[in-house]
Amino acid sequence: MARIDIQRTFDWDTFVTRYWNQRPVLYQGTGASPFVEADVFDAAAGASRGGLAAPTGFEARTDIQFTLGAEQQVQLEPWLPRDADGSLDGYDARLAATLGTRRYALILSRLHAHGFALWSRERAFFAALWRRVGLPLTGGITTLFHGNYEHSPVGVHLDRFTTFLFALRGRKRMRFWSKRPWSLPVSTLVDYAPYLADSFVAEVEPGDILYWPSTYYHVGESVGRGVATSVNVGIPISGQQAHYDVEDLLRAGHGEAPRARPASPLVRGALTSNGVLPRTLPAALRNAARALRETSRVSRTHTNLQTLWLNRLSAGGFEPAPPPARRRPLKDTHTLQGDKSFPILMEETDKGWCCSANGHAVQVSGRQRAVPQLIAALNSAREVSVGDLLRPFPPGGSRRAAPSVPLPPTREGMRRMLEILLSFRAVHLAGNPRGP
Repeated sequence: MARIDIQRTFDWDTFVTRYWNQRPVLYQGTGASPFVEADVFDAAAGASRGGLAAPTGFEARTDIQFTLGAEQQVQLEPWLPRDADGSLDGYDARLAATLGTRRYALILSRLHAHGFALWSRERAFFAALWRRVGLPLTGGITTLFHGNYEHSPVGVHLDRFTTFLFALRGRKRMRFWSKRPWSLPVSTLVDYAPYLADSFVAEVEPGDILYWPSTYYHVGESVGRGVATSVNVGIPISGQQAHYDVEDLLRAGHGEAPRARPASPLVRGALTSNGVLPRTLPAALRNAARALRETSRVSRTHTNLQTLWLNRLSAGGFEPAPPPARRRPLKDTHTLQGDKSFPILMEETDKGWCCSANGHAVQVSGRQRAVPQLIAALNSAREVSVGDLLRPFPPGGSRRAAPSVPLPPTREGMRRMLEILLSFRAVHLAGNPRGP
């Protein structure tokens, strides 16, 4: 019977050589995990804020799940983490007062999109892997698993991701099969007791890192009745579909995050009262066709591709990135400092410059050479005043342009760009390393 490899020192070179897309490995107590409880709770509370509204028939939530026993809950509000809980311990205490010993599972996908601190540590941790194996084009998936559930609600299954599990609290058992253990025409199996003999297990404790390739069938199990918490990072290996890339490209043309929200299948006016298509397209489809023609122009497409790629690079493999912080005004006397480890990326476009940081972009018009010099000064991580940064630019220009309009290379236009970069957390005010 297969057994899990156990390592007590975490090293990326050894990992890539021996285990990447080859076989599972358990790293015990290495201290290498990028996740801490406070960051995970903050991200979970952020993800839950968007899950309080009841789902509609056309837009059921797939990124937030809560099950009681084997039953998935539709009304999520009572069961999700809240800011008032203060911590995972506070959340557990509130649920325990209501549920007693009933078993439950909280599953939050796209966790990294809801907490900058968590996203930032995660991106820094995996940057070393991307240097060795390449950046995943569709981005990693970060999922919180929390609860005292008997086993994963979906049962034994196979992912299209190669997966890292980072254990935070409690104990958990992962059970693996190197090939599908059943012959039934189903893709998942909840009742897998007849196939236990062919499996092998890994038990994880807080601080452990468990990895398995996408080719292994698996299921998560509780150890005892205590609450366990883990963060799984899945890296897509197969199943990429070209229409996702096209969708991302078209969204980039309108300043939208990649696959941020599914579109409703309904278009008002698409059918006549008799249930047939009208002779003319409804307004919504005419507008969509017009936007498609505009977005598909060669020059526009080239700029959109540059923006999409720079955002993908600056997001470091984890999209969508957390949203920008609240914008704040900058005076000439403010002092800024950039980040050498994750610099602002920049490329010349057909009509100016595209700057991207932490998964977000800002456009600048014109060919003013002082623009890349300003970005280079920020990327040096030297402390530099706003006044010194703006001195090479001519006066004038509006700071109130629409977000989709490229900023002019003027003093006020560049002040607005610095404010935008500050909201991206690409730079911080000197003396305030956590930023706004």
